[in-house]
Amino acid sequence: MSILTFFVSFSLVSISITAYAYTMREPPLIHVPRPKTGHQPTDSASIRDVMASFQVLKSSVLELFGATGVDPTKTRELARELGLNRGLAWKLSRVARSIDGTDVAHDVPGKQSMDLFIRVCEERGVNDTLISKATQATQAFEESVSSCSGGRKTLGMLLANRTGSTSDSDRERARRTLFDGACAVWGVQAQTRFVTVFLFPSKDKPGYLDAVHVTGHVGFRQLSSRPWPMSYEAVHDSDGNSVPIIKEPLDPDGSEEGELQIIREFCEPDVPSITVRKQKDYKTFELDAGPVGNKGMTTVVFGSYLKALYMQSYDRPETAGFMVLLQTPVERVIFDYYIHKDVQTEGEVITHLLDRMTYPHENREEDFDHQSMSISESPRKLPHGIHGASTPHLPWYPRLLELISDRTGLDYDDFSGSRFTMNYPPISTTLSMRIGLKPDSSS
Repeated sequence: MSILTFFVSFSLVSISITAYAYTMREPPLIHVPRPKTGHQPTDSASIRDVMASFQVLKSSVLELFGATGVDPTKTRELARELGLNRGLAWKLSRVARSIDGTDVAHDVPGKQSMDLFIRVCEERGVNDTLISKATQATQAFEESVSSCSGGRKTLGMLLANRTGSTSDSDRERARRTLFDGACAVWGVQAQTRFVTVFLFPSKDKPGYLDAVHVTGHVGFRQLSSRPWPMSYEAVHDSDGNSVPIIKEPLDPDGSEEGELQIIREFCEPDVPSITVRKQKDYKTFELDAGPVGNKGMTTVVFGSYLKALYMQSYDRPETAGFMVLLQTPVERVIFDYYIHKDVQTEGEVITHLLDRMTYPHENREEDFDHQSMSISESPRKLPHGIHGASTPHLPWYPRLLELISDRTGLDYDDFSGSRFTMNYPPISTTLSMRIGLKPDSSS
């Protein structure tokens, strides 16, 4: 199968080809400092209290800028006229320009830096009332942060997990931090993780749907020489029982199963060393240990033609879904889901990012909302034509789509595609995309 996980999702009869079987590591304990105010937890400040104190501080900062005649939107001019370093000037400018503060509160200059700014303003003749007000606002903000979270770093984590209240850039910055740490801990990384799925009526078995599933890592590097799972293959029904699947390779070259899984044209090297391991009711397709760093830069692309994967219609609403396990630190994930015009669907593609650290072995669709992590990204319709799907992260992508069209004998323009992208997706998670299938009107 492929580096990714398929999940065929039905309410009562569910086939799941999934990559959830993997070794969980206990997450590291994170020490959160106790508030320095001596308050009991019931008296601790809330995030709302922190944001209220931030707005008071922001108002005081703006008053000081106004009194000194400095434009807070011009960082270099601000630094030069007040004699501040550019880092402090930039942070003060962000505070002054912020609207609701959720994107800045965790990055407010520390007390010593704020005291320096206030002292500079005082030396420039700002009246004592404004100086006193700014000093009190700084102290109140420091106390609220300490009481609420113990420090700015933890405050940033709290703000990043507030649904709908954090900017996309802050969420991405938090995920980038996780990516950097995961690369160092696990000793691997990749530039791009991609998944491409085509769903269409079966030519061999009327009344059923086939699928082409392609997935891979682009720019995969080993930072320490060790084998690494690049794909998991498993098929289960809704009760967790193993179910067989009919699959054919997209690239028939090769004799071993690991070789038959890959599409050589898009791999670098063209025949990566893959070891297939059978463990209970799933298989692992593992890239063997190799050179570290850029010398061992590898691109691995897997592809399979899945036969009679779904029934075309049911006597009740069902969904056709596919999933990818994100267990490798990657800079971005790209998931394209193509649906043929003759597949009767309902609604738009539904996307979930499922928490697989807390819920490692649960793939029941009814639990998805409970297991989902908060994300702001959503699928977008791809433009018409093969070249509308082009992306700089997969320079050969149009050729891959042409290969799929040739292999299936179907016109690319008869499909509509949706693309989901996310930078620095967190691990361990599962990205799920599914579409509703129309019930059989005759039932």
